[in-house]
Amino acid sequence: MFKSNFILSSVCILATLLAIGCASVDYVGKSFDPTTSVDMYFSEKDIEKDYTVIGHALGMGEFGASTDKIQEKLIEEAKRKGADAVLITGLGHERFTNDESGSDAEKQINASFIKYK
Repeated sequence: MFKSNFILSSVCILATLLAIGCASVDYVGKSFDPTTSVDMYFSEKDIEKDYTVIGHALGMGEFGASTDKIQEKLIEEAKRKGADAVLITGLGHERFTNDESGSDAEKQINASFIKYK
C-alpha cells in the first residue's frame, strides 16, 4: 500500500513540475566577470547610461512556462555573462509538431545583454 501511494505521489509531483514549465536561454556574445544585479529595460529610450551590447539571447519556455519564468532565466543568464542590463527586444511564439499530441507552442523572448561603459 505504501509503495503504490509513493509511486502515485511521485507521478503527481513530476506532472506538476512539468505543468509549471521549463524555461531555457540560448546566448551568443561576449562574457565578463559575473554581476550580482541586472537592470531590466523594455525600451532603448529608457536606458540613460552609455552602454554597449555584449550579446543577444533567446529565452524560451515550454510546457506552459510563464513569460515571468523566462524573464527570470534571462536575468540569471545575464548575471552569469557579466551583463549590467537586459533589453527586451521582442516576444514571440513558435509552433512545432509534437507526435503525441499534435502541435505545441513555445513562448520566446528576444533580448540584448548590455554592459555599461
